Amino acid sequence: MLAVRVASLIITSERPEREGLKTDKTEHYKRICSRVVKTLASTSRRLNPDYSRIDGIFTYYEEYRKIIQRNMSNKDSFTKTEPLMDNHKIAAAFLCSFLKARPLTYVPDSSGVAPRFGELGANVHGAFLFGLQVIQDFWEDKFNDSADDDDKEIYRKLIQLPEADTDTYIQWFIKLFLDGDVVRCFDYESDKFEEKLIFFVSHIYAMLESYSYQYYKTELYKSRSEYLSRELNSLKRRFQINA
Repeated sequence: MLAVRVASLIITSERPEREGLKTDKTEHYKRICSRVVKTLASTSRRLNPDYSRIDGIFTYYEEYRKIIQRNMSNKDSFTKTEPLMDNHKIAAAFLCSFLKARPLTYVPDSSGVAPRFGELGANVHGAFLFGLQVIQDFWEDKFNDSADDDDKEIYRKLIQLPEADTDTYIQWFIKLFLDGDVVRCFDYESDKFEEKLIFFVSHIYAMLESYSYQYYKTELYKSRSEYLSRELNSLKRRFQINA
C-alpha cells in the first residue's frame, strides 16, 4: 500500500537555509517534489500530474513563511530580526504550499468506477510526504551534530510513523483534509483561511519526530536487554547456576 511506502520517497539532504531557501536547496526540493508527484501519479491512470505547478509551491512557500514568522514572537538570536523557523514550521509551510498548488488532478475515465480514497486524497498525501522529507533531512543532520552514540544510531534511521489498528497513520491524516472546507482553511487567499492552523500541522510533524526518537530509543534498549538476558542465560548454563 502506497500510504505506508514513505521510505521510498525519503532521500538524504542538507538542511535548507533558515531565511527561505537558497537556489541549490530549492532545486533539490523541487526534485523531491517532482518525485513525490510522479510516484503518486503512477498509482492511478486517473491521476494527472502537472509538474508546471511545482514552481508555484515554492512561491507559495515564501508567503507561508512570512505568515508563520508574523505569528512568532521570538526573534532569531543571530539576525535579531526575523523569527527563527524550525524544521517543523518549514515542513508545515511546504505542506500548505503543496495543498494550495494541487499538482495532482483526478480525471474521471469511462469506467464508471467511483474515485478511490487514494485518488481523492492524492494532494494531501503528497503534501504530507513532502513535508516529511524536510523532517527527515533535519533528522539526518542531527547525526552529525550528536556526540552521543545512541543518538547517532537513532538518527541513521527513517522517521517512524505510529501504527494504527485499522488505517495507516497517513490515511488518518488524509481524512482530516478530505473535506474541501478544511483545505480552504489552509489557503492564505481563501476567506476561510485560519493562519494559526499552520502551527497545528507544525505540531503534528514535531510529534512525529519525538515519537520516532522515543520509538527507536525504546527499541535500542529492548535489544540490549534481550542481548544481556541471552548472555546471562548462557552463563547460567555454562556454570550450571540455578536461578
